[in-house]
Amino acid sequence: MRKTIYASLLVAGLMVVVGCNKSTEATSAGGGKFTLKAPSNIKDTEVKHGESKTVTINIDESKDFKEEIALTADVSPADKGVTAELDPKTVKGGDVKKTELKITATDKAAAGEYTVTVKGKAKGGADTSVAVKVKVPDKK
Repeated sequence: MRKTIYASLLVAGLMVVVGCNKSTEATSAGGGKFTLKAPSNIKDTEVKHGESKTVTINIDESKDFKEEIALTADVSPADKGVTAELDPKTVKGGDVKKTELKITATDKAAAGEYTVTVKGKAKGGADTSVAVKVKVPDKK
């Protein structure tokens, strides 16, 4: 019985720590809803100096969602040699269900962990965001 309880608590704890990296739901002016989803495994987002990595950000929409979504990406800490770009930067409801996040670490990027926050804002509605953890390893 104790082993079962401990195992259950361990699994629940891991789910909280790892998570699924999904944003909260945002509602548009038309009443439709959308969320953003990103990878939650930092090993999937390791970027070496002088390289880039592309990560897919999925957009889940309710069936009645028809609004345009403007997307932005910000890196924290800023100005340390890591940049983020989205393609496309705007998606229309019912069309493309993803955007590609290109993360680049310059040769002079500081080693460490970064957070890229992707924000989606429905035209005339609420916004939501999802965080992608990025690791730049030490230079070898």
